[in-house]
Amino acid sequence: MSFQLIGKLLPKSIKRAGLSRQVEASLICSEFDNLIKHVFSPQILNQVKAMYFQNNTLTIAVLNSTLAQEIKLRERKIIGKLNNRFGKDVVLGLRFLM
Repeated sequence: MSFQLIGKLLPKSIKRAGLSRQVEASLICSEFDNLIKHVFSPQILNQVKAMYFQNNTLTIAVLNSTLAQEIKLRERKIIGKLNNRFGKDVVLGLRFLM
């Protein structure tokens, strides 16, 4: 029996276990949080957070309506960057929780 790199085994195991959607959703939320750091000033990082990704919609918690409006104005750009990162159109919209 030969040894294989865990990086090659892990994606197959995740897919076989039926966890690929959950892993992808977690990665999308994490990528949004990282993207927000670069699009907005560092002061807002504690005011916005990706909560979950479901049915091609990323749900975001935002502490004030002004910030939600700013994100909404840049929604197409943010979605485009997320989809470019994952190589396919996975995110179709943003939903806000306030």
